[in-house]
Amino acid sequence: MDVQALRDCLPITNEVVYMNTGWAGPTPSPVLQRISETLEREAQIGPASAAGLAFTRGLTEEARVAIAGLLGAQAEDVCITHSTTEGVNVVLHGMEWKPGDELLTCDLEHPALVVPSGVLAERYGVKVVQPNVGPQAGQGEILEAVVSALTPKTRLVALSHIQFTCGLLMPVREIARAAHERGVPFLVDGAQSAGQLEVDVEELGCDFYALSGQKWLMGPVGTGALYVRSEYRERLEPLFTTNAIADNRSQGRSPLSRFAVASQSPGLVAGFTEAVRIAAETGMAHIEAHVMATGNLLRETVASIQGCTLLSPELSESACGLVAVGLAGWSPDEAVAELQEQSGIVARVVHNPDGVRFSTAYFNTEQEVEQVAAVLERMATEGQARR
Repeated sequence: MDVQALRDCLPITNEVVYMNTGWAGPTPSPVLQRISETLEREAQIGPASAAGLAFTRGLTEEARVAIAGLLGAQAEDVCITHSTTEGVNVVLHGMEWKPGDELLTCDLEHPALVVPSGVLAERYGVKVVQPNVGPQAGQGEILEAVVSALTPKTRLVALSHIQFTCGLLMPVREIARAAHERGVPFLVDGAQSAGQLEVDVEELGCDFYALSGQKWLMGPVGTGALYVRSEYRERLEPLFTTNAIADNRSQGRSPLSRFAVASQSPGLVAGFTEAVRIAAETGMAHIEAHVMATGNLLRETVASIQGCTLLSPELSESACGLVAVGLAGWSPDEAVAELQEQSGIVARVVHNPDGVRFSTAYFNTEQEVEQVAAVLERMATEGQARR
């Protein structure tokens, strides 16, 4: 699907310049249609009838196969979740922790990783190690910061593939190699990368990869997935002990189904699958190239605007489609409100670094980037006059 065809499936593109896909992407009409058709079918056959239960199981299997294809994984190594956060918690709380064990992350991480890490510290005496990683760091700097923090007590490395505030792309492959040389598994939070970058978990070498459906994949809220390398299936214990464990034993279901936290809406699962299908049909390499091109255009333009500061990586090796900027004379909250209310541009506030974050998704165009840049230039001029 080309950019215009996708925009035709997104009515919001006729209303505003939507650049907040990094929070939640707009839902294409084929995804909405698949959700509606699935719910209607479920109502017709009865959700708890034999046919209804088989229907739901089939949808879950379809989703697992689709996600496995997206990640370069095997379907048996994928379980469907409600979010990235759920997948992260399945891994963090599925490990056996002892006082003094170390969990290595970094100081730019999303609360989805920071908060459960803090719980492990309080509950089990785990030491959470957070080396400083600058939001504009180069790949070598990032790798050095992470590797130098590894110790004989490190039990797990857990990092985002892309840091959500600034769009810093982490050298996942190299970090995985360094961790494995020390016998340490690696969990990757792929909330900002799945649907934006071409991801192959085997090539990356990570052991766990959690992702969201509602961001760059533009699926429904309440969907996600978790990849678990086969050797770790039996090393994790379920976060919750639910009937999924009994179902797994009695019905020969997926080995990872025992990690299911709660039932899921068949409609949302089907919508998630449709969103993944659109991404796969379009081609992730093609999507990534477009996202990088528009992201680079925005970064280059911002760098030339007086009073507008690029807070994201300048080097393309560390950059992606998340671009954070600071505006002289404007607080991030003021700037985001001004952008939406006066110019119809949807962005978001971020902190660490403090600024406004734009997401240049596949459906965003060069013309929209230029429109955003023009508004930023006007606001920067006004902001400097206000100081």
